[in-house]
Amino acid sequence: MKTEKFRVPALGDLDPIYKDFETRRSLLLEKQTENTRAQRSVEEKLATRPAAQYSENVANLLGEAASGGETEHGLAEKLKTLRAEARDIEIALSVIGRRIEEQSVKANKLVVEASRKEFGRRVAAVVHALQGVAAARAEYDALRYQFEDLDIRWSTLGPMSLGFLGEANDGHVQRVIKEARDLGYV
Repeated sequence: MKTEKFRVPALGDLDPIYKDFETRRSLLLEKQTENTRAQRSVEEKLATRPAAQYSENVANLLGEAASGGETEHGLAEKLKTLRAEARDIEIALSVIGRRIEEQSVKANKLVVEASRKEFGRRVAAVVHALQGVAAARAEYDALRYQFEDLDIRWSTLGPMSLGFLGEANDGHVQRVIKEARDLGYV
Protein backbone atom coordinates (compact mmCIF):
# COMPACT_ATOMS: atom_id res chain seq x y z
CA MET A 1 0.00 0.00 0.00
CA LYS A 2 1.41 3.37 -1.04
CA THR A 3 1.72 5.93 1.73
CA GLU A 4 0.99 9.54 1.01
CA LYS A 5 3.98 11.87 1.14
CA PHE A 6 3.79 14.27 4.07
CA ARG A 7 3.20 17.90 3.19
CA VAL A 8 3.58 20.69 5.73
CA PRO A 9 0.18 22.40 5.87
CA ALA A 10 -0.09 26.09 5.10
CA LEU A 11 -1.10 28.39 7.96
CA GLY A 12 -4.59 28.79 6.51
CA ASP A 13 -5.06 25.03 6.19
CA LEU A 14 -5.28 24.57 9.96
CA ASP A 15 -6.47 27.96 11.21
CA PRO A 16 -9.85 29.07 9.83
CA ILE A 17 -9.41 32.61 11.19
CA TYR A 18 -6.10 32.98 9.36
CA LYS A 19 -7.70 31.53 6.21
CA ASP A 20 -10.53 34.06 6.46
CA PHE A 21 -8.03 36.91 6.76
CA GLU A 22 -6.16 35.62 3.70
CA THR A 23 -9.42 35.44 1.75
CA ARG A 24 -10.38 38.96 2.80
CA ARG A 25 -6.97 40.27 1.77
CA SER A 26 -7.29 38.56 -1.60
CA LEU A 27 -10.72 40.10 -2.16
CA LEU A 28 -9.42 43.52 -1.13
CA LEU A 29 -6.51 43.21 -3.56
CA GLU A 30 -8.93 42.33 -6.37
CA LYS A 31 -11.09 45.32 -5.45
CA GLN A 32 -8.00 47.53 -5.41
CA THR A 33 -7.09 46.37 -8.91
CA GLU A 34 -10.62 47.06 -10.18
CA ASN A 35 -10.59 50.48 -8.54
CA THR A 36 -7.24 51.37 -10.13
CA ARG A 37 -8.53 50.34 -13.56
CA ALA A 38 -11.70 52.38 -13.09
CA GLN A 39 -9.68 55.44 -12.01
CA ARG A 40 -7.44 55.16 -15.08
CA SER A 41 -10.45 54.86 -17.34
CA VAL A 42 -12.08 57.98 -15.88
CA GLU A 43 -8.78 59.89 -16.00
CA GLU A 44 -8.35 58.95 -19.68
CA LYS A 45 -11.88 60.13 -20.47
CA LEU A 46 -11.28 63.40 -18.65
CA ALA A 47 -7.96 63.92 -20.42
CA THR A 48 -9.57 63.70 -23.87
CA ARG A 49 -12.29 66.27 -23.13
CA PRO A 50 -11.88 70.00 -23.18
CA ALA A 51 -12.15 71.65 -19.79
CA ALA A 52 -15.65 72.81 -18.87
CA GLN A 53 -16.14 76.55 -19.04
CA TYR A 54 -18.93 76.50 -16.48
CA SER A 55 -20.81 74.24 -14.07
CA GLU A 56 -23.03 71.35 -15.06
CA ASN A 57 -26.11 73.32 -14.00
CA VAL A 58 -25.15 76.21 -16.27
CA ALA A 59 -24.60 73.72 -19.11
CA ASN A 60 -28.11 72.34 -18.48
CA LEU A 61 -29.63 75.85 -18.52
CA LEU A 62 -27.89 76.54 -21.84
CA GLY A 63 -29.02 73.21 -23.27
CA GLU A 64 -25.44 72.03 -23.65
CA ALA A 65 -25.57 69.07 -21.28
CA ALA A 66 -24.12 65.84 -22.63
CA SER A 67 -26.84 63.69 -24.10
CA GLY A 68 -26.76 60.17 -22.75
CA GLY A 69 -23.02 60.30 -21.95
CA GLU A 70 -21.14 61.13 -18.81
CA THR A 71 -20.53 64.79 -18.20
CA GLU A 72 -17.17 66.16 -17.17
CA HIS A 73 -18.61 66.97 -13.77
CA GLY A 74 -20.04 63.48 -13.46
CA LEU A 75 -16.69 61.98 -14.34
CA ALA A 76 -14.91 64.24 -11.87
CA GLU A 77 -17.33 63.15 -9.12
CA LYS A 78 -16.84 59.51 -10.09
CA LEU A 79 -13.05 59.96 -9.90
CA LYS A 80 -13.40 61.61 -6.49
CA THR A 81 -15.51 58.67 -5.25
CA LEU A 82 -13.04 56.14 -6.68
CA ARG A 83 -10.12 57.89 -4.98
CA ALA A 84 -11.94 57.89 -1.64
CA GLU A 85 -12.67 54.18 -2.09
CA ALA A 86 -8.99 53.57 -2.93
CA ARG A 87 -7.96 55.21 0.37
CA ASP A 88 -10.46 53.04 2.25
CA ILE A 89 -9.12 49.92 0.53
CA GLU A 90 -5.56 50.88 1.52
CA ILE A 91 -6.63 51.30 5.14
CA ALA A 92 -8.50 47.98 5.07
CA LEU A 93 -5.44 46.24 3.59
CA SER A 94 -3.30 47.70 6.33
CA VAL A 95 -5.71 46.49 9.03
CA ILE A 96 -6.00 43.01 7.53
CA GLY A 97 -2.21 42.87 7.21
CA ARG A 98 -1.83 43.52 10.94
CA ARG A 99 -4.51 40.94 11.75
CA ILE A 100 -2.78 38.35 9.56
CA GLU A 101 0.53 39.08 11.30
CA GLU A 102 -1.06 38.65 14.74
CA GLN A 103 -2.96 35.49 13.80
CA SER A 104 0.08 33.92 12.12
CA VAL A 105 1.58 33.26 15.56
CA LYS A 106 -1.40 31.08 16.51
CA ALA A 107 -1.60 29.45 13.08
CA ASN A 108 2.13 28.72 13.16
CA LYS A 109 1.74 26.82 16.44
CA LEU A 110 -0.98 24.67 14.87
CA VAL A 111 1.21 23.84 11.87
CA VAL A 112 4.22 23.01 14.05
CA GLU A 113 2.12 20.67 16.22
CA ALA A 114 0.61 19.00 13.17
CA SER A 115 4.12 18.45 11.74
CA ARG A 116 5.85 17.40 14.97
CA LYS A 117 5.47 13.62 14.50
CA GLU A 118 6.74 13.68 10.90
CA PHE A 119 9.61 15.99 11.83
CA GLY A 120 10.62 13.60 14.62
CA ARG A 121 10.45 10.65 12.24
CA ARG A 122 12.75 12.39 9.80
CA VAL A 123 15.22 13.51 12.49
CA ALA A 124 15.33 9.92 13.73
CA ALA A 125 16.00 8.71 10.17
CA VAL A 126 18.93 11.14 9.88
CA VAL A 127 20.28 10.01 13.24
CA HIS A 128 20.05 6.33 12.29
CA ALA A 129 21.82 7.06 9.01
CA LEU A 130 24.53 8.99 10.86
CA GLN A 131 24.92 6.11 13.30
CA GLY A 132 25.52 3.91 10.26
CA VAL A 133 28.11 6.42 9.02
CA ALA A 134 29.79 6.42 12.45
CA ALA A 135 29.92 2.62 12.44
CA ALA A 136 31.31 2.52 8.88
CA ARG A 137 33.89 5.14 9.82
CA ALA A 138 34.93 3.12 12.88
CA GLU A 139 35.47 0.06 10.65
CA TYR A 140 37.40 2.18 8.14
CA ASP A 141 39.57 3.64 10.91
CA ALA A 142 40.21 0.15 12.34
CA LEU A 143 41.49 -1.03 8.96
CA ARG A 144 43.57 2.13 8.50
CA TYR A 145 45.14 1.65 11.96
CA GLN A 146 46.02 -1.95 11.06
CA PHE A 147 47.84 -0.72 7.96
CA GLU A 148 49.67 1.91 10.01
CA ASP A 149 50.48 -0.49 12.87
CA LEU A 150 51.98 -2.95 10.41
CA ASP A 151 53.86 -0.16 8.60
CA ILE A 152 52.03 -0.90 5.34
CA ARG A 153 52.32 1.74 2.61
CA TRP A 154 48.69 1.73 1.58
CA SER A 155 48.50 5.07 -0.25
CA THR A 156 48.01 3.27 -3.56
CA LEU A 157 44.55 2.31 -2.29
CA GLY A 158 43.57 5.99 -2.25
CA PRO A 159 43.12 6.87 1.42
CA MET A 160 40.02 8.94 2.11
CA SER A 161 39.97 11.99 4.32
CA LEU A 162 37.00 11.84 6.66
CA GLY A 163 37.87 15.06 8.47
CA PHE A 164 34.56 16.63 7.44
CA LEU A 165 32.90 14.29 9.95
CA GLY A 166 34.91 15.82 12.78
CA GLU A 167 36.74 13.76 15.37
CA ALA A 168 36.04 10.02 15.34
CA ASN A 169 34.67 9.91 18.90
CA ASP A 170 33.46 13.49 19.37
CA GLY A 171 32.77 14.97 15.95
CA HIS A 172 29.91 16.41 14.01
CA VAL A 173 28.05 13.11 13.82
CA GLN A 174 28.12 12.65 17.58
CA ARG A 175 26.96 16.24 18.16
CA VAL A 176 23.99 15.82 15.83
CA ILE A 177 23.02 12.55 17.52
CA LYS A 178 23.35 14.15 20.98
CA GLU A 179 21.22 17.13 19.94
CA ALA A 180 18.49 14.84 18.57
CA ARG A 181 18.53 12.82 21.80
CA ASP A 182 18.37 15.96 23.93
CA LEU A 183 15.35 17.12 21.95
CA GLY A 184 13.69 13.74 22.43
CA TYR A 185 13.63 12.62 18.80
CA VAL A 186 15.64 9.41 19.39
